[in-house]
Amino acid sequence: MNAMQVEAEIKKSQRLRELKIRIKNCCCRYCGGSLKLRRILYGNLSEGRVEIFCTDCDRIEYGVDREIFHVAKHFVQEFDFNMYPDNAGNVRTVQMNTAKVCDIMAWGCKNLGFLAYDGFQVPVDISQGIIGDDVVLRNAELEPEPEIETMDENMIFGRGSGDSTCL
Repeated sequence: MNAMQVEAEIKKSQRLRELKIRIKNCCCRYCGGSLKLRRILYGNLSEGRVEIFCTDCDRIEYGVDREIFHVAKHFVQEFDFNMYPDNAGNVRTVQMNTAKVCDIMAWGCKNLGFLAYDGFQVPVDISQGIIGDDVVLRNAELEPEPEIETMDENMIFGRGSGDSTCL
């Protein structure tokens, strides 16, 4: 087989089709950057292997759906989530935490049947008013507190409170 035939076989492969779908739907778990296909050459194999690659992080990356990345990033920031307390609290540690939360959320969505390699299987609606923005609620929008009624033992047992009807 010559190089042209090898290239044609690679282009036809199911794996390559799936990778192309992933780079359209997904972003980097660490930085949220766009993903590209890159042929990684190693050893004496001239055809190499095609992988998904984040050029911002300079790493091979399978990626995660953008919706999951945004929710995970918000979670890490909002709750000061840190799986790596021994690391310095720098940008790299925040990226590692975001990637870990992305993995957890993607695993959960996949095992619940909501997510496949080509994206969500159900419509996803991320409320832009909640993710990353402050929410202002007015008193009129909140349900009123329920009133607490006071009962003493006389009321409970149907007795009067010391007047002529008292037993």
